[in-house]
Amino acid sequence: MALQKSKTIPKDAVELDELQATEYVWNLVSDWESLSDTWALRSASFVLGGLNALCGIMINSHYRNKLKLGSYGFFASALPITIMPGILTAMFHRHLVSTELLLMKNEACPMCYEIRSGAVQLSMGLAYPLILAPASSLMLAQRYSTYRVPDLRLGPRTIFQFVRKLTRPYNNTLTVMAVAQLVTSSVLTYYEMRNNITLRIKMMDIEAKLMAEKHDS
Repeated sequence: MALQKSKTIPKDAVELDELQATEYVWNLVSDWESLSDTWALRSASFVLGGLNALCGIMINSHYRNKLKLGSYGFFASALPITIMPGILTAMFHRHLVSTELLLMKNEACPMCYEIRSGAVQLSMGLAYPLILAPASSLMLAQRYSTYRVPDLRLGPRTIFQFVRKLTRPYNNTLTVMAVAQLVTSSVLTYYEMRNNITLRIKMMDIEAKLMAEKHDS
């Protein structure tokens, strides 16, 4: 059965709410025999999540190395700065991009999916770690006295200036990360759209053949 949005419901159609429609389309993608038709829909969210987890590791390592933390508080910072961005990226991309694309929620604006995908990628893989990594590293450095950091009581402006000084040598790497995230998310989202079109064309072909066979019999 091909899933379609329609204000006029045919007599032989099965009406689904959004939750049922979401479950239906993802079951269709998972059960589809040809991997070449669905590879982007199946793997895009995991690839993008993995990319953001890697970026989180690199950003966290930069601040930890700058503040000479060694192994102090490694696991305490690794979980929220590396693992969480990967999980959240995969979840948000699947929900806000892949699912809405499959449900054809915004047929008039294909570019909107790529913009949304890029926004998720940059917010989870760059903005989130750039806020949390220096904050956690500063607190750990102050706690274990591994580096002379400004007193937190001096105010946010002093802390911001100090963090900016730590970040400046890493700006080129951050730019490369941002470009890699945008390009990867754009390419994978494009192929997700192509997968979706392929699925719909093949589903309509199958449905047409079944209708023809039913008519002939």
